Amino acid sequence: MLIQSDRLGDLDVPEDKVLTFPDGLLGFPADTRFVMIDIEDADAYIWLQSTEDPALAFLAVIPWHFFPDYEPEIDEATQKELEIRDPADAIVLCLVTIREGASTPVTTNLLGPLIVNTTTKIGRQIVLAESGYPARAALVGA
Repeated sequence: MLIQSDRLGDLDVPEDKVLTFPDGLLGFPADTRFVMIDIEDADAYIWLQSTEDPALAFLAVIPWHFFPDYEPEIDEATQKELEIRDPADAIVLCLVTIREGASTPVTTNLLGPLIVNTTTKIGRQIVLAESGYPARAALVGA
């Protein structure tokens, strides 16, 4: 499948690499289909490119590269909805924000991670309201 991306150019991606977020992402409820694009020489980061909107791409991070003690608790309803029976069935991603001129220019959202079933390719962004995790955790060494 050919995907156009304003940021990454034209991408030829196998259909089985498409992730579906039935509820969209927070702030982007209409955008439900994304592909993960690896970043060469940066195994902690990936791009999430919308298959529907060439202008919509998110930088995401695998949180354990920066936060080894991060332990998001996925409630039973979400596990059931995503058919996650074992932690190995899922990938967890956190969206990155880059704010030029800010005292902490590169942060990640540990409060609202993306959980994706690696088999079904269905995902959901959850909010860990009672966790104490920040929405803007500094990415030290980023």
